Amino acid sequence: MKLIKIFVTLVAIVLALLFLMQNTDSVNINLIFVQYEDVKVAFVMIGALSVGLLIGFSIAVANILSGKSELRSLRTKNRRLSDELNDLRNVAIDEGIYDLDDGDE
Repeated sequence: MKLIKIFVTLVAIVLALLFLMQNTDSVNINLIFVQYEDVKVAFVMIGALSVGLLIGFSIAVANILSGKSELRSLRTKNRRLSDELNDLRNVAIDEGIYDLDDGDE
């Protein structure tokens, strides 16, 4: 399955490169603080794709780390509650034994 994902990714990259090579027109880019003139459309598209990938990757990493943190917290809580439940079960058994001993005397 991993090889199929790699193959599909490589095919997508080749197709994207073929598409970008056909866009040879020049454009003017006016950002808020900087202005670029005569920039190839292919470079603009690659830049936009790179920024999008970085933003998407950072959001995915943040979601994964948040999920792992929540999972760790829930496991700790589950372990604590299991220990408390086992302690309460053992206390009930011990109290019952002591109550029978008191009643016989």
